[in-house]
Amino acid sequence: MNQQAKYKLIGFVMMFASSSLMGGIGAFTRFIDAPGDFVSFWRNFAGLIALSIIFCFIGGSWKKLKETRFSGMMLLSGVFLGLLSGLYCLSTQYTTLANASFLIYTGPIYSTILAAIFLKEKLNIKSILCIIAVVIGMLFIVGIVTPDGLTLDLDPKYTFGNAIAFASGVAYGLYLFFSRYREDCDSNVRSWWNFLFGSLAIVVLLIWHHFFLQPLSYTEKVNGVTQFDASGQIITHAWNMFTMPGSSWVVLIAAALITGFGAFYLLTHATKRLKAGELAAISYQETIMASLLGLFMFGETMTAFQIIGGALIIIGGVAQIFFSTAAASKQGEKMEKEEEIRENLEARLDEEQAREALN
Repeated sequence: MNQQAKYKLIGFVMMFASSSLMGGIGAFTRFIDAPGDFVSFWRNFAGLIALSIIFCFIGGSWKKLKETRFSGMMLLSGVFLGLLSGLYCLSTQYTTLANASFLIYTGPIYSTILAAIFLKEKLNIKSILCIIAVVIGMLFIVGIVTPDGLTLDLDPKYTFGNAIAFASGVAYGLYLFFSRYREDCDSNVRSWWNFLFGSLAIVVLLIWHHFFLQPLSYTEKVNGVTQFDASGQIITHAWNMFTMPGSSWVVLIAAALITGFGAFYLLTHATKRLKAGELAAISYQETIMASLLGLFMFGETMTAFQIIGGALIIIGGVAQIFFSTAAASKQGEKMEKEEEIRENLEARLDEEQAREALN
């Protein structure tokens, strides 16, 4: 395997690890007595703190950050990183979980289309089939497609929640799209800016949520299971950061470091190495991890349709990795041959010049 193929494969490994880590956020939040958008804030803010500490121990990091030319694309990728998670968490309070999950996962499709139009990233039939496979798998695994038909609920009472969930999907797509710009920027520097602007974006979202929608609250849970009242409504309580249980803070910090710093840091590195279509094919791995954690931690059984969906996501993702690394390998071989020809020509020219000098 040549350097081009290795570079691409490392990008896929990073994206796979990132989406797997992100899939754990649902399991963590079941043990945190806090609003979802507050958890989203810490996923970004913990990354900013952790990376700042790391920069203090790696010589030249702050200098590199200062010397890197800042651009609007770096601002936008950070803002949309914050909005994609913050808006998703907010939407789950106003629409069904299936609707929210489906709408945020439309994001990678938008980024693929935008990259094809504006960045001229070519999509061949193999990549299109891989994306179709993983999207169908996602529809199965999040419960939009079931043996009983479609479960997408278009009830008018969910219009506001569906709009926010749709916005989270747009934010996801725009984050992946804008991250494809400025490939010259060091990934560590890009991650730091992403965490900074992601945190600030969610602060604005939290203010809007608390003062213009409804006061921040959290759902009552027992052993990670949401509790309902006699009428079937989710039991919620007013939230105060200063009275949060110590156990919630411990889980929050773990969630922030694993599903925030770890996942988003790897995602930033992956977006530099992979095209939008390649990112899309791997991003749905997150749904498999979420389902597996639900199965092993909470005894939530997977239906036959969900298992089929998981299989489609795996097949589509693995196929994309194979096709992309094979193409990168061929490109690398071509570049190596061209370099070899160039070196041979230069050697011949040097020999001829040496002969002329002797004559």
